Amino acid sequence: MSTPLLLALAVLLVLIAVPASRDLFNAMRAQSERDAKRRLVPVRIDDDRDARARRMRDPYDR
Repeated sequence: MSTPLLLALAVLLVLIAVPASRDLFNAMRAQSERDAKRRLVPVRIDDDRDARARRMRDPYDR
């Protein structure tokens, strides 16, 4: 094959591969962000010290 034809083919492959890989990386990042949000655990913070004493506690929860 001639050099201009190979160059044109390479450019065409790059033009196709770059947007496809960008979409793939964005999808992978979105999936990892969803997984990270799923791993978050809600934490309740009591400002009142007596609220902790009034609440029933599990003796094994220390």
